[in-house]
Amino acid sequence: MTTQIAKDEYGAYRWNGVIDVGYEHKTFKIVFGVCGGICAMFVVMSLIMGGEMLKVTLLSCIGAMAVAGGTCWLYKQNAGKRVQGYMMTEEVISLKQRRYWAPFSFQSIKKAVIYPSRDMIELYQIAGSAPIFVPHEDFEFVKDFILERIPETAEVKYE
Repeated sequence: MTTQIAKDEYGAYRWNGVIDVGYEHKTFKIVFGVCGGICAMFVVMSLIMGGEMLKVTLLSCIGAMAVAGGTCWLYKQNAGKRVQGYMMTEEVISLKQRRYWAPFSFQSIKKAVIYPSRDMIELYQIAGSAPIFVPHEDFEFVKDFILERIPETAEVKYE
């Protein structure tokens, strides 16, 4: 069997996976891109309006980017140390989200991207995706378990 995955009394497999540093960096880039795009939109709108609004808008954008940058910097200090909880049954794989579990039904999966070198599987539904981080020694077990249960029509890609 596996070494870090435990089967509970209900037959569900449970484990904690360390969030990949590369995945976190991708998230930081998205945060900066979205924040920068919103700021650019506000600057263009204030240029159209003219007057004193431009100064206020620029200061607000600088503040928003500073907050986003500070938040990303704080998270970067712990990159590679955060863990994500998982629970996997015959029908779903669930991600621990603070106080509740966010389930992903295997039958709703449209695409699975498998990253063997990062011990990560990213599952895509119509609306949303879920990164699955697996301890290295358990990766093959989890990958095979998932691939046996997703629809045959789902796209499977290896990277």
